[in-house]
Amino acid sequence: MAQKNLLKKINLEIDQNAQTLKNEFIFVMTIWLLSRLLIVIAMLFIGFGISHSGWANFANWDGNWYRKIATIGYSYANDGQQHSIAFFPLFPLATRLLMSLGLSFEVAGILVNNLSFLGALLLLYSWVKKLHGTNTAKWATAVLTLCPFSLFGTVIYTEGLFLLLTILALRAFEEHHYAWATLWGAMATATRATGCALVPTFLIVAWKERRPPIAYVVGLATTVGLLFFISYCWIWFGEPFVFVQAQKAWSSGGGLAWGSWLSKFVDLTFVNGFSKAFSSMTKNVMVFGGFYLLWRLRAQLSLVVRTYGFCAFGILLASGASGSANRFAYTIISLSIALGLLLSCHPRLGYLIMSFFTVLLLGFTIRFAQGQWVAGLPKILL
Repeated sequence: MAQKNLLKKINLEIDQNAQTLKNEFIFVMTIWLLSRLLIVIAMLFIGFGISHSGWANFANWDGNWYRKIATIGYSYANDGQQHSIAFFPLFPLATRLLMSLGLSFEVAGILVNNLSFLGALLLLYSWVKKLHGTNTAKWATAVLTLCPFSLFGTVIYTEGLFLLLTILALRAFEEHHYAWATLWGAMATATRATGCALVPTFLIVAWKERRPPIAYVVGLATTVGLLFFISYCWIWFGEPFVFVQAQKAWSSGGGLAWGSWLSKFVDLTFVNGFSKAFSSMTKNVMVFGGFYLLWRLRAQLSLVVRTYGFCAFGILLASGASGSANRFAYTIISLSIALGLLLSCHPRLGYLIMSFFTVLLLGFTIRFAQGQWVAGLPKILL
């Protein structure tokens, strides 16, 4: 009799856990699907009426460069102009792989980014739930999904893939799964230059937690993806860091480029118009506000999460890439976790922010469909 009761209790717990997992999966899928539908509808209907290009709108801006890489390969000339070698290889490689199955570039690129973004959301929810509980997991997932820069998790950009790989790498290292941390970390450094923030993160955490030597090896091995790209550049273009030279055509200068950041504060005075002032505000809020948020909540964040956040912000500031700083800050997953923690304690503020995020997400989508630089507001909303 006692054995039957024990079996019933175990079965009940299994059923309850299965139902909980099902509900959590439905939550993530629902918020992902609804937010992506908002973007797709705006891109196809509003964007179509503006540019008459339909699905091609998803490949605006950087998407056009990924198209060139996936279809004809890399190119470079030392002429100070923009060239495709500035973009890292993993995303166009994955897109090219799907294209080999007969898919168009637009469909392949959209699938890679969107499925990766969905995977990132599911992993984020699971990870944050383990660290901070269900409530915080829901808010962190909502932040990452509804943030207006989540637009870049749907159009043909690297955001979805990069978020997926960094979450996989950080969680694997935190849980001492070193082989997986090496694999995911190497793939992240082959996706974006900011993936290099994983290297100091792993080394610092290994030192702070007095981990075995293998942890330090993992930190260094994470650079394999970057080293692969460097080797490719050296072999084909005769210059290992040619991608750095090419990226200067997009930047406002090397070093810390404080002049570039100073201009963002000047723009806040509205001397260059409302749109630039709004764009500068988003950059300052995402970068300096995000850094402050991490510092304010550092005691509540795990060592891996907060270390990665500070290292990623350090690389962002040192790069001087203020033009896309808000978009780059969005991919620092520590920021979504920290904001999720904050909003879980202040849900009314959370609902207000999520509503504002949704409006901005629609506005950014319209602007992107118009072929305008995303960060300001589209003309029809001004």
